[in-house]
Amino acid sequence: MTAWLVICTIALTWLGAGAVWLVGDSRPRWQHSLAVTFALAAAVTAVLLIPQATDEAVITLSVGGMFGTFTFVPDGLSVFLTAVATVIGSLAIVFSVNYMHGEAQLGRYYALVLLFIGAMAGLALSGSLFLLFLFWEITALCSYALISFYNDDPKAVRGGVKALIITQLGGIGLLLGALITRTYLGDYQISTLLAQADTLPPNILSLLAFGFLIAAMAKSAQVPFHTWLPDAMEAPTPVSALIHAATMVNAGVYLLARFYPAFAGVAGWKTAVATVGMVTALLAAL
Repeated sequence: MTAWLVICTIALTWLGAGAVWLVGDSRPRWQHSLAVTFALAAAVTAVLLIPQATDEAVITLSVGGMFGTFTFVPDGLSVFLTAVATVIGSLAIVFSVNYMHGEAQLGRYYALVLLFIGAMAGLALSGSLFLLFLFWEITALCSYALISFYNDDPKAVRGGVKALIITQLGGIGLLLGALITRTYLGDYQISTLLAQADTLPPNILSLLAFGFLIAAMAKSAQVPFHTWLPDAMEAPTPVSALIHAATMVNAGVYLLARFYPAFAGVAGWKTAVATVGMVTALLAAL
């Protein structure tokens, strides 16, 4: 049952995205109804996952080649972020029914929001670093497209491009970490890295730790990568509330929380995390 709940949590949002898109903008009521239905259904399945949390992989897909094995592990941290992303996402979609009433290209809007929610769930539930990276990048692409939703507004387009470039540059740190893990430990599994981090050469572990920190800083709009966030407010208000306030920025927090046991002993890493957070908070307060 747990495996089916994981599948449904991700698949419902992406099926909803396809359904809303295929209905067409000539049927806005259908689009509103479908988006709300699929989003709420995904939120319910995510909440049902909470008591089913386990440290074991419930889905294993052997992709082979450079991609290795894709796994989904719904442990406590994963299902918590999944529930946050889907529940808040469904509320944002419900709010959008009135806020986006009469807007053109409604199908594109709902499809992108639903794709984003599904990608956030996939990111949290991934047991493979490479799979986590793929979902990480999907959230960045959806964010770019939603910030630039009003594509006849140059400010919105610039804001979307800026967010994409900064978050993608940060994502290089995550990709580098995944490749290093595969090279030194033999696979992309997060559990392998957490269990065997102390067997890595100190310089390699430091490279991993600070590469992941940079990825988290870019995603969570921390100094000095914070400049994309104000420009991202050109997006429709529900998008700003969902992506840039409640969920996507939490992806960086999740990344650090997930790998804290592996990196806590790296010299200067905890100090760097605390310093970045403190400086960002102070600048935000000024």
